[in-house]
Amino acid sequence: MSASASPSTLKPARRRLPFTLYVLAGLMLFKALIIVAVVAGATLESLRPILGLTTGPELTRMFQQSPAFGPLLLAFAGLVILSVIGMLSGRRTGWLLAMVITGLFVAIDIYGYLNSSANHLWMLLNIVTVFYLNQADVREAVGAAQPVEADQAAPAT
Repeated sequence: MSASASPSTLKPARRRLPFTLYVLAGLMLFKALIIVAVVAGATLESLRPILGLTTGPELTRMFQQSPAFGPLLLAFAGLVILSVIGMLSGRRTGWLLAMVITGLFVAIDIYGYLNSSANHLWMLLNIVTVFYLNQADVREAVGAAQPVEADQAAPAT
């Protein structure tokens, strides 16, 4: 470091985000889009044929019985998008939010599976999301894990 450059003027080098983080972000944005489409299809009869959605009678009944159900689902979609923004900006809080939301979705999936009303494609999306959230390079990129040094990775003999 030269005498004229002070530590406060040096900017840290921006790390390149791993490809798996982009895959995870795309997967989570896809899930948020599905949630918005389901809410739109269940609440707006005219959008159902355009979106090609068929909402089951249980879901339609839930929307009719509880007016807060749609806004609650939209809030979940917003939280998913917020977590994606946080993860792409390298914040650990975005990753933690994604873990909590995905954990809630998995709990709902387990409940649905036990009651024989599970959506298996949605369950698969959540399982793949958990897989990508726990990848070492994703966790390192958001600061949820320390990078493994090459000499630490080799087993001691």
